[in-house]
Amino acid sequence: MRKLIVLAASLVFVATAAVQAHEGHAHKMMGTVKAVHADMNHVELTTADGKTSGFYVNSDTKYVKGSGAASLADLQPGTRVVVEAATEGTKMIAKSVRLSAGTKKTAAAAPAHKH
Repeated sequence: MRKLIVLAASLVFVATAAVQAHEGHAHKMMGTVKAVHADMNHVELTTADGKTSGFYVNSDTKYVKGSGAASLADLQPGTRVVVEAATEGTKMIAKSVRLSAGTKKTAAAAPAHKH
């Protein structure tokens, strides 16, 4: 009986994982741009846990920075992004890329005087 319960629970887990990974399922990624391969329409990013992840862009990908539009050219190494993507075949295709608006630079503190 116990084996049957474990088997049933395992099947539910596997079925759930398969449903979550199906094509077209929305994914959200957050991280910092590591590299932009514009010639391949591919972007690599480093996630908060230090892992490298990647996604592709196409003509349907929307780019937003602050309240305005942006483009693939605005993605530079070090840019923080939030990406909404979907799996199409074997590729993760970005539907939208939201770029960090950045922070205003503050004036540098005055150097300490040496006497």
